[in-house]
Amino acid sequence: MSHPPDRPEILDSNHLSARTREILTSRLSVSTKQPCTLSLRAYAVLDALLPVLLPLDEILPASTDIAMTARIDAALSGPRDGWRFADLPPDAEAWESALLTLDDVAAEQHGLAFIHLAPDLRGTLLDGVMDGQIGLERDGRLTASQMKRWSGDLRGEVVDCLMSDPRIQQALGISSSLTGGDAVFQGFTEVGPDSRESFEPKATAPLLQMADSSE
Repeated sequence: MSHPPDRPEILDSNHLSARTREILTSRLSVSTKQPCTLSLRAYAVLDALLPVLLPLDEILPASTDIAMTARIDAALSGPRDGWRFADLPPDAEAWESALLTLDDVAAEQHGLAFIHLAPDLRGTLLDGVMDGQIGLERDGRLTASQMKRWSGDLRGEVVDCLMSDPRIQQALGISSSLTGGDAVFQGFTEVGPDSRESFEPKATAPLLQMADSSE
């Protein structure tokens, strides 16, 4: 079974423009894995939450670290899209409050911090958040209805972060960035159902390979 290399092959394609290559390459590493937006406590909760929300072991090798927690934390302090739910505070404040709410609820219900819960209990709490059943009526925390709103932002941010990583694009055989090249525009000619160009990456994700082998 092949796995994506440290530098995915997609980055060396001549169908990738230099500017896009530079942007994608920058996502292979982060300058620090310490929080720059969230508190240490909230950062730790997010780090423990992400593997439950979106396990990556069926997409990437276990040793691959795409630093999703650090990248999301950094994104929260950068330019945002200017949109949020009216009943939620600004993004960075909402994420801090939501993650601390989750930690407090874990302590109240199970006597343990969220990071010390077994994965199945973390998942149960996350399900409760998404169902609008978990929240706290106190300053600095989010109510159940606010937590449900925030859970949508959580999922959207995670998917954005995940799909923007070239290792994920390589693993899933995503070729949407391969329309460029610096000298001449290189688009797609095979656009029919189930058709692929020779330059498109072949999926390397174990899950997709299993599906291919069963056909």
